[in-house]
Amino acid sequence: MVAVSVRPPTSTHHHVRSKITPTSTLHRSLGLDSCSKAPRIRLKIFDESIFLGFYCKHSTVINGVCLHCDRPMASDYGIRFDYIFDGLRLTLDEISRLKVANSNKLFAQKKLHLVLDLDHTLLHSKAFKKLTPDELYLKKQTDSNTSDGSLFVLDDAYLVKLRPFVRTFLKEASSMFEIYVCSMGSRYYVKKVAEFLDPEGNFFDSRFIAREDFKEKSKKNLDLVLGQECGTIIVDDTKSVWSDHLDNLITVQKYNYFTDRHQNCKSQAEMKTDEIENEGELWNVLEVLRRIHGLFFNGLIKDVRCLPFKLFF
Repeated sequence: MVAVSVRPPTSTHHHVRSKITPTSTLHRSLGLDSCSKAPRIRLKIFDESIFLGFYCKHSTVINGVCLHCDRPMASDYGIRFDYIFDGLRLTLDEISRLKVANSNKLFAQKKLHLVLDLDHTLLHSKAFKKLTPDELYLKKQTDSNTSDGSLFVLDDAYLVKLRPFVRTFLKEASSMFEIYVCSMGSRYYVKKVAEFLDPEGNFFDSRFIAREDFKEKSKKNLDLVLGQECGTIIVDDTKSVWSDHLDNLITVQKYNYFTDRHQNCKSQAEMKTDEIENEGELWNVLEVLRRIHGLFFNGLIKDVRCLPFKLFF
């Protein structure tokens, strides 16, 4: 879950011992704001803090009910954050608070935010039925070990090829950034292929923003990233989907391992070639990320958007 400051959960029922529930866990992990600036009285009952005399701002809603005061809310109340917790909705004020709080905590750890695309950026997937005759040999060369393989079968219907250097890239980047995945693929697809990229769950946690989370199906944005834009970098092969955040974007060359309808030449799979591990696109991007990270935390810049990323390549 997203790492931000933790505040005590609230309750108006002090005669019953509170149980640990999914929502209370969510409450602790997000540090959700439940009260206004009105005077509050903190009591310690059954090892849980409660607040009396507060005015609830309904900042956090779970499945149509305010997490703090149990009041039913309209079905369209707030902004959906299903990728964090199914049925979670947050107000704009709470989103803004969490973005600042999470960024401040990361900055103290000398980390920034990194938003990564999947398809054609970190990997390439292809349906069995769309493989060319010269690519069919790959079906017999897939890897069963997700820890060190690079070619996998998804749902007995797709081949998924990881981009060379991707695991080293993720490991190195995770030491400098909190990483989000942001993809136009379905949530099911995103989580499944993420298991090939990160089988031990070290890099992404639950930060998977997928097609179901976007209002506009042909456009991505940073609205659901719980971090300030001044400290957020995007890596994607498609510039057009980030029209509102071009200053945050590093555009990379598409990774096409299998045949692509837009190409008139043989695919890398057909030619049995691939990008060179330490000279490919992700190696270059990692070098750029290191330079940006150094500039930011050495105090030479305060906003990553002031950098013309294309000049680093």
